[in-house]
Amino acid sequence: MQNDTIPGAYVPPHAPSSLAQTVLSPVQQPSHDGTTQVLPGPALDASVATGGARSTILPRVEFVGEVPRLVVDARERFEAAKVLGRGGVGEVVLARDNDIERPVALKRLLPELEGGAEITARFVEEIRVLGRLDHPNIVPIHDVGVDPDGRYFYVMKYVEGETLEHVIERLIAGDPEYHQRYSFERRTEVFLQVLRGVQYAHAQGVLHRDLKPANIMVGRFGEVVVMDWGLARSREEVKRFPVDDKLITLTAPKGRRQGNDKLRTMEGSLLGTPAYMSPEQARGEVATLDERSDVYALSVMFHELLTLEHYLASKSGVGECVAGVLRDPVPMAYTAESPHQSRVPAELAHFIRHGVAKDPNERYRSVTAMIDRLQSIRDGKVPVECPVTMAKRMGAEAMHAVDRNSRGAFAAAAVVTLLGLVGLWTLLQALLGALR
Repeated sequence: MQNDTIPGAYVPPHAPSSLAQTVLSPVQQPSHDGTTQVLPGPALDASVATGGARSTILPRVEFVGEVPRLVVDARERFEAAKVLGRGGVGEVVLARDNDIERPVALKRLLPELEGGAEITARFVEEIRVLGRLDHPNIVPIHDVGVDPDGRYFYVMKYVEGETLEHVIERLIAGDPEYHQRYSFERRTEVFLQVLRGVQYAHAQGVLHRDLKPANIMVGRFGEVVVMDWGLARSREEVKRFPVDDKLITLTAPKGRRQGNDKLRTMEGSLLGTPAYMSPEQARGEVATLDERSDVYALSVMFHELLTLEHYLASKSGVGECVAGVLRDPVPMAYTAESPHQSRVPAELAHFIRHGVAKDPNERYRSVTAMIDRLQSIRDGKVPVECPVTMAKRMGAEAMHAVDRNSRGAFAAAAVVTLLGLVGLWTLLQALLGALR
């Protein structure tokens, strides 16, 4: 369609006539004879007005010798390539941004759910909640739009890498490359990055409510990104929607833990993934959830990342999973045995213990408290909670004394050795007692 007001200006065929009077200026470039050539310019985006797909805006640049030639190439802006994942109400697809020429992730509602006012309203809230979160450890939103079928979507950064779930699977399989790459120290660093992203979201008044290894991406360059904020809600939104999502996906421990993927959609206020949800979330107390619910999910995730086993692995379905969340304690991490790694350090096991209490009043009060505790452990300030952690704490203090006074180095080393032997003996006695 040619614009009558500005000759040469281009308007996509799907644009209404009212938009034909509002266009970008035509593109100008030098021609071969030195004069100025006017090329058709792209129209302003009209997808919202028309309900159709968005067209590209930028021209294609070609060179004739050393002279650039701008070629208008109006195509669909976001071109879907393949489905990356599918949930209870939406799907994420890998797409190509034909304007910027980069891969992106695009989330849209499932076609069978599109059109319902309540579902669409929740999807809009999801977009706006995620759009307010600007943090290196949270996937950013680039854009929003409507696809050729009239479905709303939003565009996110495509994180090239692997999920934390896949990392755990490779560690369980005993992959030597993964065990070399993911020491306990590296796993702790990955988890700290997850904590920092969730800490920021909580500071903005947003709960994730579906934290699990499958929703954590580890990028090619070591970046860690919290994904899938589809169940995330701000405190204000919970007040607007006191009875939560009508379509909820419930997933039991799957794949590496159980062999079957138990998946069903339920109606009501129970939401999330039972294998990682908190007891209060499992009871359907959606309107009163706070940061401590995410604290529980994070702690269960870290327990699995370190021990390479899930505490609900023996449960055979969603019902058993929910019952296990309510009743079964999470075992101390240092009791887990794996043929592929040593035991989980005692200080990390105790760190997890304070996050998986069934009573939310006995957990960390915030993710900030988790970060402070874990950072102290990494700095060598191990909290004294058992003979082993006492030995480690005293050993660290002795080594600091060596740094301050080299003349006491020999005595300090002797003390460290003695404390280490005492701690090891105490741990062995405790383990033998547990086996009797």
